[in-house]
Amino acid sequence: MSAAARRLPLLLAAVVAAFTARADAIRTERVFFAPGATRAVIAGSLEGRKSIDYLLGARAGQTLSVTMDSDNTAAYFNVIPPDAQDVAVYAGHSGPEPNRYQGTLDLDGDWKLRVYLYRAAARRGERADYRLDVSITGEPDPAAARAANDFGPREWDARGDLGCARGGQPMQPAACPFKVTRYRMEPGATIFVLPPGVAAEPGAERILYFQGGAWSTPTADAVAVSKRADLWTVTVGAETYEIPEAVIVGG
Repeated sequence: MSAAARRLPLLLAAVVAAFTARADAIRTERVFFAPGATRAVIAGSLEGRKSIDYLLGARAGQTLSVTMDSDNTAAYFNVIPPDAQDVAVYAGHSGPEPNRYQGTLDLDGDWKLRVYLYRAAARRGERADYRLDVSITGEPDPAAARAANDFGPREWDARGDLGCARGGQPMQPAACPFKVTRYRMEPGATIFVLPPGVAAEPGAERILYFQGGAWSTPTADAVAVSKRADLWTVTVGAETYEIPEAVIVGG
């Protein structure tokens, strides 16, 4: 950690307990607030493609506030609700104010703050020292709780249905529900789509990234694409989706 990072004042120290890392290189740590405290400051570092999930136990109706400062401008954090694995309600790299979040929580449970390096910096193996300033304030309010999400993000730019097929079967028009969030800092989008025949529930969706004219997915499945006019055909594993250009760019 840099000397500058070591000098950052820890006004309220967070007690962080680490437990087993998952295979996807995301280390998980639980944050405990000091008795009677509503705020914690966490200093840490990460490198390359590694990420860290900080777990915060909280209740619906409380307010979560997070700010992040780092010596690397490619370091960000996401806020992920208890009913999602990877789908964020706030993404630091594309939020209205990067790495500054405040919101009223709408589920009881463990909220995750995922700290990561943005793709290009992660690929280059860059390093970041950072400080998270976290507070959870207010009284729980059961009336503020929502039902668990059907699938994908709770906030999106558009939703609808895509043509899809599985295992070489004929394409079924408008058979797979999707949600899309479009990037603000650069052209591209993340598409959350229910695979053919899969019921809507948290974590059931297929996630597809479109950036720089290329498609990818966070899983190990092979991705093959083709385009005719303004219609993309994207095959991921045994699944094939027809995605109009308007889904990505709007209009």
